[in-house]
Amino acid sequence: MQMRKLVVLPVALAVAGVAAAPASAQTMADEVEMKFTSKAAIFPKKAGTKRNPRGVRLKGQLKVETITQGVEKPIVTGGEVLIPKGGLWNGAKYKKCSGAKMDREKTADVCPKASIMGAGKGVAWADNVNAAPEVQFVNGGAKRLWAFTTLYRPALVQKSIAINIKKLRSKRWAYRAAFKVPQVLQVVAGVPVTLASFNFNIGGKRYAKELLATTSCPKSKKHPYQATAFYKFADDSTRKQSWKGSVRCTR
Repeated sequence: MQMRKLVVLPVALAVAGVAAAPASAQTMADEVEMKFTSKAAIFPKKAGTKRNPRGVRLKGQLKVETITQGVEKPIVTGGEVLIPKGGLWNGAKYKKCSGAKMDREKTADVCPKASIMGAGKGVAWADNVNAAPEVQFVNGGAKRLWAFTTLYRPALVQKSIAINIKKLRSKRWAYRAAFKVPQVLQVVAGVPVTLASFNFNIGGKRYAKELLATTSCPKSKKHPYQATAFYKFADDSTRKQSWKGSVRCTR
């Protein structure tokens, strides 16, 4: 009987400990409601074929909104886009430049003119000041597109972001384009920079007509894509959020 009591006692203590243990703390990543959206279009919309790909210009927009009021907005630390079958990346065919060269000279002007493949502008808040990000997209070759980024406020910062493009073995997706935002663009002069929106144009240059190209158009006449944003909150918790969209095309 004494032995039984000795066995029961530690079990009871363990159960009591579990019951008394506090619930795991909620993080901002758990609690803050976010909304991430994207839209995109290609020009021309008429698709090419595998034998005769058709070069296109890609125009798009990203928006990030913090729905929960009274909280610090998260930093966007990176992103990813899944590009559908029927799309082609032909960076290896055209002039290219390196991020190290742009970072050293603090400009994309040091690159061959024919390596500049597009541009973008956005709204990103540093407290109540728009950092006014501007981007020049520069070809990095077969597996990379550079986004040379300039922030004007609260201090001038210029840094290239590597967008790594990987060909996939997938029935649905042709490529994954992924990037990480360098720390110097996440926090400027001690102030977190939070992205609100970004508009961009890539491709369609006369000197690189098939940098981006199409080889088909689905029966639905819509190319699916998936964009993902990665967040870091003020308490260092992290989360990702995806948007499933489509790009119209004709056959």
